[in-house]
Amino acid sequence: MTMKMKMKFLPLFLPLMLLAGVRSDSLSGGVRSDSCSHLLHDDITREALRQTADVVRMLPKEEKYSGRHRLLPRFCTNCSQRLIGWLELRDLMDVYQRSVFSRLAVRKLLSPEYKALLYRIQHTLQLCVSSPTPSKWYEAIKKMEKKIKKKRRDERALKAVREFNFVLNWINELQHQNM
Repeated sequence: MTMKMKMKFLPLFLPLMLLAGVRSDSLSGGVRSDSCSHLLHDDITREALRQTADVVRMLPKEEKYSGRHRLLPRFCTNCSQRLIGWLELRDLMDVYQRSVFSRLAVRKLLSPEYKALLYRIQHTLQLCVSSPTPSKWYEAIKKMEKKIKKKRRDERALKAVREFNFVLNWINELQHQNM
């Protein structure tokens, strides 16, 4: 089997591999932070950060007026105000996959390995966070998605790619808090 064929089937096998490592209590509902920490290994987030830096280097120069406003809401992982958890990170990954990484301007820049890595992170978060109630920051996350979908969609999607490091760093911080 050639490397190209293996990469084509990799996204299909990742969910099966992840399910094999998931404990039954992590699927019973709610947020299992210890499960998320164990399923998302350091090497996954480290590789995602490295590949995101490579993608950001390939992006066209940002226009000065668009750099003033941040798209991502201001969150932190260890403060009492604006605290973010695994549920919010799952919602952010869903927004990124739906509104940013699906844009043609962004998709052209992503390697198949990076797409598979993003899918793996998103799928892992969906497995370990199964809460029927929305996040308390649901409105802020939806507002961010609306900003991305407004005029100049491609430009805002590229800006969101530049800010994706924040999401990966929040995942990394939560991993180390729960270990």
